[in-house]
Amino acid sequence: MPRVQKRKYEKIDQAEIDLVVQCTDSHEFYERYRQEFPTRKKGIDSISKIWKRRGEFLKKIHGGNPPELELSGSTREFEQLIAAQNRMIAELSGLFREQISVSREILTRLEKFSPKPEDHSHKPSAPKIPDLKEPVKKPGHDKPPADIMIGS
Repeated sequence: MPRVQKRKYEKIDQAEIDLVVQCTDSHEFYERYRQEFPTRKKGIDSISKIWKRRGEFLKKIHGGNPPELELSGSTREFEQLIAAQNRMIAELSGLFREQISVSREILTRLEKFSPKPEDHSHKPSAPKIPDLKEPVKKPGHDKPPADIMIGS
């Protein structure tokens, strides 16, 4: 029996595509979708599938390249700070590598000059005999002492 081929995607009209391109995040898209298309009965799954295809729509509209976002002053400042941080981390990692190689070299030289461990095979010591002690009696097994009664 031949299988009926299902559509991979739902048909999306141009108004929905325009809305996807205008929005910056999925929450905004969902809210605006409900406002602009109140008569459509799509569920959140269908709307989220439209949002997931946003990159595809952007490529079609802009000819394969997404639009370059204009960087604000604070964004440029962050880029500069991150670049400076990356330079510092690269410098530190170089210093650490150098320190490790020097430490390895020092250890190899110390191993060459260190005296060989002495052979301690002189007379064996007499086996030690542990002292015999009486076992400690545990309190609580015996009855507690009775009170002394004075009577006539």
